[in-house]
Amino acid sequence: AMRVAARLWLGAPPRPDPPRSRCSCGASVDPAGRHFLTACQAQVARRTAVHHHIVGLVAAALRRAPKWGDVVLEHHLDGSDGARRPDLRATEAGTAAVTWADVSVAWPWPDRVAPQVRAAPLHAVAAAAREATKRATYVPALPTAGTPHVFTPLVWEALGRIGPATAAWLRAALAGPQLAAVRAGLLLDVSLALWRSLTWAVAGGSAACSTPDEGLDAPADDGLATTDALAWAGGAIRVPHYLRGTTGRHADSGPIVCRIGE
Repeated sequence: AMRVAARLWLGAPPRPDPPRSRCSCGASVDPAGRHFLTACQAQVARRTAVHHHIVGLVAAALRRAPKWGDVVLEHHLDGSDGARRPDLRATEAGTAAVTWADVSVAWPWPDRVAPQVRAAPLHAVAAAAREATKRATYVPALPTAGTPHVFTPLVWEALGRIGPATAAWLRAALAGPQLAAVRAGLLLDVSLALWRSLTWAVAGGSAACSTPDEGLDAPADDGLATTDALAWAGGAIRVPHYLRGTTGRHADSGPIVCRIGE
C-alpha cells in the first residue's frame, strides 16, 4: 500500500505491471488505475465509508467552535419530503442562522472534466464544478421563512485539493487564532483519509486484477523474479502478519522468504 501511495503521489502508474484489461466487476481497467478510484462497483462501500468519515470530521471540528451552537447530521430540508437531505446542518449560536452543508469527493479523471483539468492544472477544476452542482441542487430547496438559511458545499478532490468555496467557508466557520489548529487538523485528517482510501482502493483493485487471464497462466520463474514482482504476486512471499497489513489474506509467522533483486 505504501508503494502504491508513493506511485500515486508522483503521478506514476500504481503498479510496475499493468492489470488485466477487465476488472472483476466487469468493467474495463486502465493501466493508471483510475477505474479503481472512480467507477469500480466493488469500491462503492469504500467510497461511502470515506464520505461518512469526512462528514464526521467536519462536524467534530464545528462543535469545537463557540460560533456554532447546534450541529446535526443527516437532517432533511423542510418541505422536501426527505428528498433533499444534506449531510450537515449547523446553527449559529448568536444569530440562530442556519447553514446547510453537503460533503462530496470530486474526481478529476472523467472525460467531461479531464479537458478542463488539463487546461487549468493549477485550479481545483473538478472540485469547483462539483460545488456549482451542489448549489444548483440545494439552494432552491432552502427554507425561505423564519431565520436565514444558507447552503455551502464541502468538496475535496480525490487527490486532496479542496474546492475554493469550501476553503473560504471553512476559514470563516473556524476563524480566529484559537481555531487555527482545529482547522489545520481537519484539513490534515481529511487529506489522510482520502489518501488511505485511494491507496487501498488501487492496491486492492490492482491485486485482484494482477493474475493473468484465464488460459494464460504460467508458472513463475522464482529464480528470475524480482522482489517487486514477487510482492505484487500476492502469496508468493511469506510475510509475518505485522508486516503484511490488513489485506485479508492468511499470514503465518514464518520468516520472509524471497530473493533480493536489484
